[in-house]
Amino acid sequence: MLRFMSFVALGFLTAFLFLSPVEAEGADWKFIGKDDEGLWMYDAETLKGDAHDRIKVQTRKIYERKAVLAAVDKYGEKYKNLDYVLAEWEIDCSQKKFKLCSAIFYSQENSVIERYHAGEKGCLTPEEIPSDSYLEILRKKVCR
Repeated sequence: MLRFMSFVALGFLTAFLFLSPVEAEGADWKFIGKDDEGLWMYDAETLKGDAHDRIKVQTRKIYERKAVLAAVDKYGEKYKNLDYVLAEWEIDCSQKKFKLCSAIFYSQENSVIERYHAGEKGCLTPEEIPSDSYLEILRKKVCR
């Protein structure tokens, strides 16, 4: 009888675990736009900083085939299976400038093709955000 009760209790516990709602942690990708290289998104979960001053945010660019071929021509065969890049940016909301902090290029097999980190200073030298660019759209979405 004890064995039967243990089996029933285990069954209820298993059913409870499988049927209970679970909130998945991870990225909250928001669409920025599409250009001739691919689709651009930002992760709302990674926003750090003051929306009136400086924000750090992660973006994801999923490459179109034409852009992959261009990357192979420019950077070599290791980019032949390029799928996407995750990049971290610092956006200066008031000055309308950006800095690239890091970029990791991934293959279709989800392995790292290449990593770039800006180094000790944290990010590259600030540059003006070009008007009509995905960075300008991103700035408008994350800055107040």
